Amino acid sequence: MSGEHIELGPEQSLNRRSVLTGAGKAAAAAAAVGATLSTSALAADSVVGQYCMTIVYENGPDVRFDFDYYENTHMPLIMRLYGDSISRFELRRGQPGADGSPPPFIATLNIYIADVDAFEAAAAEHQAGIRADVSKFTNANLIAQRDSVFAIDE
Repeated sequence: MSGEHIELGPEQSLNRRSVLTGAGKAAAAAAAVGATLSTSALAADSVVGQYCMTIVYENGPDVRFDFDYYENTHMPLIMRLYGDSISRFELRRGQPGADGSPPPFIATLNIYIADVDAFEAAAAEHQAGIRADVSKFTNANLIAQRDSVFAIDE
């Protein structure tokens, strides 16, 4: 069987082994790409039982929030100080309600904690400095809450 040829037409033929070897290489390449995509996708997903920190910044008539500063300065500061203890960090901007009313929160953050002990150690060491930076991007009142993922439906 290994020498069997597949006839494709005039002057075209393929050796079965070449086809299988090529298919194997293509499958391996596809699997490698799939593994990379799956790993990236999984890294972005939370899991039941995972600890999180949710922070909301209350909206109001005179509230300011500098999203550019937060994204380009404050968020990288937190990621540098907390390192691998954080698996995912989301900053979301509040949007008007269906009736056009302003959102109750100007910004919402979700910090997914990868290593609770390392996160706690980083918080004990750096929280005062991080809080001191808050006035540089907002005057909003913040509410922080620790959570754990209870259920996921996809």
